[in-house]
Amino acid sequence: GTNHRQDNSKMNVLIFYPDDWRHDSIGSKKPYVLTPFLDQLAKEGIRFTQNAVTTSICWMSRATLWMGQYSSRHQSYKLKCPRMVLPENWKHSWVSILRNSGYHTGHIGKWQYWDSKTEQLFDWAQLFEGRHWYKHWDKEIDGSTLARMYAVDFLEQRPKDKPFALSIAFYPPKAVNDHNNTPGGQWFPTNETRKLYDNVTIPEPEMKNSFKA
Repeated sequence: GTNHRQDNSKMNVLIFYPDDWRHDSIGSKKPYVLTPFLDQLAKEGIRFTQNAVTTSICWMSRATLWMGQYSSRHQSYKLKCPRMVLPENWKHSWVSILRNSGYHTGHIGKWQYWDSKTEQLFDWAQLFEGRHWYKHWDKEIDGSTLARMYAVDFLEQRPKDKPFALSIAFYPPKAVNDHNNTPGGQWFPTNETRKLYDNVTIPEPEMKNSFKA
């Protein structure tokens, strides 16, 4: 019925936010990077090539994403002291603005600000971080699959008469701490992903502006 019809004048918002991922680390720019889905998004949408983080530390950059402010202004320098989530500050976040405009908001994955009450910041949230694999219902599941499962849950459970805004924050491709210093031991891709690169030679990173001794 008309009571459950979504307001089509408002677009839905979906943000994928992986750690340590350059804007040009996609197949259309680096052929040895296999990202067909992201290539399609870049082709059909807009790819921003001049954006850069202002503070290259993950949690501060995350606060900048939510607030649209430099870290000197949002002042969320510490993991256990996220000033951005104080009510007088969070009301200026894009999440709060959309929520007050009738959006159903959600967040999945990495969040980092441990002492914040996400149930008060979002309508729906499932948080996990720090690893590439997680135990879920007695099974080991990679982070991307777990994020997809929660995203489906969000979409199925959301009120259908509201537009939605969902952010999904991935821990990969950020490396996981490997105390044994094993070659390649900081990354834990799925077997399916490894197989894609069986016969692929990945060149060393370009160091055009490398430091000289």
